[in-house]
Amino acid sequence: MKFSPITQKRIERFRKHRRGMISLVILTILVLIAIFANLIFNNKALIVKYEGSYYFPAISKVRSGKEFGLPTDGEPSYKKLQKKFESEKSGNWVMMPLIPYGDKEYDDYDKQPYIKKNAEIKASFEAREKALNAQGFNEDSEEVTQLRLDLLDELKENDVWLSHPLPPDWSRKHILGTDVGGRDILGTIFYGFRIAFAFAMVLLFINYTIGMTIGCLMGYLGGWFDLCFQRLIEILSNIPFLYIVIIMAAAIMDSPVAEGEEKIKFGFWHLVGIFSIFGWMGITWYVRTYTYREKSRDYINAARAMGAGNMRIVFSHLVPNMMGLVVTFIPFAVSGSIVSLTSLDFLGYGLPKGDASWGNLIKQGTEKWESYWIVLSIVGAMVIVLFLINSIGEALRDAFDPKKISTYE
Repeated sequence: MKFSPITQKRIERFRKHRRGMISLVILTILVLIAIFANLIFNNKALIVKYEGSYYFPAISKVRSGKEFGLPTDGEPSYKKLQKKFESEKSGNWVMMPLIPYGDKEYDDYDKQPYIKKNAEIKASFEAREKALNAQGFNEDSEEVTQLRLDLLDELKENDVWLSHPLPPDWSRKHILGTDVGGRDILGTIFYGFRIAFAFAMVLLFINYTIGMTIGCLMGYLGGWFDLCFQRLIEILSNIPFLYIVIIMAAAIMDSPVAEGEEKIKFGFWHLVGIFSIFGWMGITWYVRTYTYREKSRDYINAARAMGAGNMRIVFSHLVPNMMGLVVTFIPFAVSGSIVSLTSLDFLGYGLPKGDASWGNLIKQGTEKWESYWIVLSIVGAMVIVLFLINSIGEALRDAFDPKKISTYE
């Protein structure tokens, strides 16, 4: 692919922007991990070798337990199947993902060791208290009181492991711990990032397609077309967006359904539709202003003189020449969409309950401050992603700055 000299200069300037280039590489890696999250964070095996045959449960249909020599018809627990094959030493084996937990899997771990440890701690302190009583220290003495406080501290440290959310534990492969629902936080972060980034990309395409088209036509045609859309944008801009989302979410979720049918879930595509109604207006003003300036240039007059129609001038000449303007806004539009979706999830008007969501993790973290690893994990993830996107935006802004490439006479 051959680029124009100006485009080549822009690409070279972007490459020289060290922080922007590193941010682009890191963000690309994170996006790829999120896209292939099912192969990294999953409770289904990547590969199962059984009786000389190979199976790929993570990317294939649901497998029956009888296919692997189990008495049940339902899908097996591949972690248990892995332990079974290891104990049998029959040549069969199971390869699990790096983090063997699904996006909606509750980790039903064995609590008995921690219950037993609690009993041992209590027995140990009871014996020490009896020894103090034998030495003449009564219940009100400072020594006995301190002993009981130490007991409470030890029990508190152990009680953390008796229920979800669990703190980070590398031995169980919960690198960032679990949330209130018993789901692995690291997996939830990447599954949630996949949804949020897909939402931002879909919204970016829709909003910029509509906004650039309308903005170009407003600036090029002017007259009544420009005036009508100015009034429409002013009206839509004054509508409280959050109220619209809440009203539409309530209307969709409470819409009547026939007996036996499942209620409609307010989710991803509903949010895309609502954001698309209001999201195209921001870029429209910039494109309109740019078009007003460009339509009097010589290349536009030359195209008009050669018989080019309005649509051809707009889409073949104006739109390609304004890409430098549009590209600089893209990273900030992406970060804005991610933050908006996260905010709505936090308020309870975003994705359906049970779906991996950054907003839901923030809500859990703020409701359970004692489980500090929840809020630290999700806030850290958001800070990293938004920093990377904004760094890329800064690099694009420098690369497409006309003052550093163009010369004016």
